[in-house]
Amino acid sequence: MPTLNDGTPVSAASSSEMTIEYSQLVSEVGEYLGMGRSSWSSLEETRIESIVKSGLRQVYYPQRSGDKLSYQWSWMRPEATIVTTAEYGTGTVEIVSGVVTLSGGTFPSWANEGEIKISSQVYTVNTRDSDTQVTLDDLSIAIAAGSTYSLGRPSYDLPAGFDGSFDGNLHYKTGDNTLYPSIKIFSPEVIREHRQNYNGSDRPLCASIQPKQFQASVGQRWKITFFPSPSQSYTFYGRYKVRPEMITAVNKFPLGGSAMAEVFLESCLAVAEKRFVEDSKIHQEEFRRLLKQAIDNDADSFSPDYLGYNSDGSDARFSDLNGRRFNNAIHSYEGVVYRD
Repeated sequence: MPTLNDGTPVSAASSSEMTIEYSQLVSEVGEYLGMGRSSWSSLEETRIESIVKSGLRQVYYPQRSGDKLSYQWSWMRPEATIVTTAEYGTGTVEIVSGVVTLSGGTFPSWANEGEIKISSQVYTVNTRDSDTQVTLDDLSIAIAAGSTYSLGRPSYDLPAGFDGSFDGNLHYKTGDNTLYPSIKIFSPEVIREHRQNYNGSDRPLCASIQPKQFQASVGQRWKITFFPSPSQSYTFYGRYKVRPEMITAVNKFPLGGSAMAEVFLESCLAVAEKRFVEDSKIHQEEFRRLLKQAIDNDADSFSPDYLGYNSDGSDARFSDLNGRRFNNAIHSYEGVVYRD
């Protein structure tokens, strides 16, 4: 356990004391507006909540002076891990009016998110009813008993906080096979066209991001669809833009950590000042100053220091040491290295 200079242990709780939290923000706003730090009326609570929410939003989605787009904070772009599942094909199936009954096997827990392929025809699954029964979206399907099949899973739910896009391509987990190319993100239309032409499974080559059907109770959610449908388990990594949630007395910390504490505080006070305090722009000006400083620090801290050596070495004395004469790898396909 880490300790202070005097030997005092630093607990997990004390490590967050420099960050700002929900109770501090609402108390500071309440006091600034002359409502006190607690025991507010219902109307006062509503006003304070609205101010804090707006204060958070204008920090999460700031706009640099002169820029048309909002600045993208480094701490709002975490890494997602996507683990695909291997195809399942144990046993045989019979389909009656879209109900699939499995003999000699057990449908995996993800079967409701999968697709069943029988004799080159693909049928999407609606529900997993039991270990040996699933129901298709198309209830008109009938297939004789004893039919062989494969159950694949091309689509996967993305994290609840996913906000619609990855930063660049997806990459394989180190050790799976470092020679595989990264997974390029294409439009859903491109992936649908590929899947129309080939409905088999293999190592994924590309993917698309698309919204799931909207549910007001949970908000917008997203999924990723691979092509081809993964034939086995692969682990992919990708950095994505996160959608922040409103903080509460329970989920009390905003994103950004302690470095952003004063920015969030001044942002909330600036909103309160703008809405309810006439002839004052003290907090609005202080917020703009702190925000610019935070953006500059973030951009400086998380910009790459080195972009690589910009040279092909073709005019070097020993340039052939890097060429085909010395049998260096020229290209690879599915983990096999080929040399000219």
